[in-house]
Amino acid sequence: TVLSADTEVTCVFSQSCILPCSFQFTSDSLIHWIYPITQNSSIHSYYHNKDQLGHQNQSFQNRTSLFLDQLSRGNASLLLKEVKIQDEGRYKCYTSNSRGQQDSFIRLKIEAPVSDIRIHQDGNRITCSSEGIYPQPELTWSTEPPSNTALQNRTTVHQTEEKLYDISSSLTGPDGPDLTYSCSIRTRRNQKTATSRSQRTSLPSAAPEGSSRHRVVSMVMVGAAVAVVTVVLVGKYKMQKLASAQHGGAQNEFTS
Repeated sequence: TVLSADTEVTCVFSQSCILPCSFQFTSDSLIHWIYPITQNSSIHSYYHNKDQLGHQNQSFQNRTSLFLDQLSRGNASLLLKEVKIQDEGRYKCYTSNSRGQQDSFIRLKIEAPVSDIRIHQDGNRITCSSEGIYPQPELTWSTEPPSNTALQNRTTVHQTEEKLYDISSSLTGPDGPDLTYSCSIRTRRNQKTATSRSQRTSLPSAAPEGSSRHRVVSMVMVGAAVAVVTVVLVGKYKMQKLASAQHGGAQNEFTS
């Protein structure tokens, strides 16, 4: 019997994944894929030159296949479809034929990377969230420029029926200059960051009451002055017109 060290494989949630296994092929070869090992549960078997799925673990039905056209080249790898979080663990590939027996072990890790971060601001409260992550993520806040005030935040983590994690965190921005808030969510394999610029808004200040009264009085005085000037100019114009008419009449009497 040949033993080998565990091969580590990381696969993405809901996608297809290949668990590698190689052996020396003969026409009487037998292949058993076992998971979990502690229960010696078969998830895919091959012997008598065809797949044997009568005792297949039900949770793997319609999700496993061998590369039948590559068996003669010693490829006993298993194609696992629609990977679930529950598939994570240690697998055994057992092969046996006239040349001997072999055990190969594969340690499968599943990940659902951080794909999208939502960040929004409501007043002075900023919320950051992401969904469908595995393994359990970590969330951190930071500001630019760095704030001297500790960021008081509340973070909640929820695990779904699919064993994925949803994470959400909110904080109240401190009073002070405008800051750019960064929310980072990371797992062992990847990290993503989203930013939000916090801007304080202020209403235009009202003018002092005395100042408003002064403006009103000034406008009234200006209006009165304009009216007086207008009356004077109109009166002067009428007097000039009357004098001109009288002067013209005197000239006519003199000439006649």
